[in-house]
Amino acid sequence: MIYSVAFATGVLVIAVNAILVYSIVRPTRRIWPPPAQKTWQYYTVWLLTILSFGGFIVVGILDWNSFDWPSVVRWPIGATLILLGNILAWVGVRQLSMKTTSGGAGPLVTNGLYRYSRNPQYSGDIAIIAGWAILSASWWAFPLCIGGIVAFVITPFAEEPWLEELHGEEYTEYRRKVPRFL
Repeated sequence: MIYSVAFATGVLVIAVNAILVYSIVRPTRRIWPPPAQKTWQYYTVWLLTILSFGGFIVVGILDWNSFDWPSVVRWPIGATLILLGNILAWVGVRQLSMKTTSGGAGPLVTNGLYRYSRNPQYSGDIAIIAGWAILSASWWAFPLCIGGIVAFVITPFAEEPWLEELHGEEYTEYRRKVPRFL
């Protein structure tokens, strides 16, 4: 069973990364960010992303601690990253709004966490995935989690041309002053 779930999750992670790379290379025909909410692009990216996260969890549980790492290492580091990542991600969602988080147009937010990072939510998501990779200590989940982290590292490259188009010089100036990640 683990082979099937790991394979399916791997396909999902590759699909998400392929969509992001396509959106970076072809910004005028991008899939992410979607041209509008409730479009096939919107539903496709969110469905693939949610299923990928679920796959990381299931694979990690099915192959729990196949690295045979001691609990005293896995739990404090993994749980802390997951907790801090969730705080970053959800505070970022609250400050930005769910609509804007979901790829919809909204005002440029430059306060709160966005004073320190243009992508605090992605920093949080990366921490959550890294935390799960450490906590589950799974041979099968680890490369899948790396693929998920890669997706969150490259997502801003797909979004930045759209944000510059949407917010103009205000975004260009913000981009100059604030780093992409924490």
